[in-house]
Amino acid sequence: MTPRSVNNRDWELEQLHRDEITVAMNWVIRTCQQIVRDRSHKTFWVPADTSEGAPSPEQLIQRAREDVLDKLQRIIDGAQFVMHNVEHERAKRKLSSPS
Repeated sequence: MTPRSVNNRDWELEQLHRDEITVAMNWVIRTCQQIVRDRSHKTFWVPADTSEGAPSPEQLIQRAREDVLDKLQRIIDGAQFVMHNVEHERAKRKLSSPS
């Protein structure tokens, strides 16, 4: 393999990693925006289905998990998975490249 093709492949892998990281982070940001848009009023959380009187702490816990925390956790877990894969690929590539 010529040095030029190795450099090109390295550049393509770098670009792929940048794209994967950017897409993962965009999903995190979009999810945050969606939650703010759907579940807040003037930046304060408004739990769904709690219009009748004061909700109990248990109801608030359930709504917090369903409205915000579980959604964010899934997206954050996915982004962390992408970061881990990129780090793993880069470490593996670093070990296999001649010094």
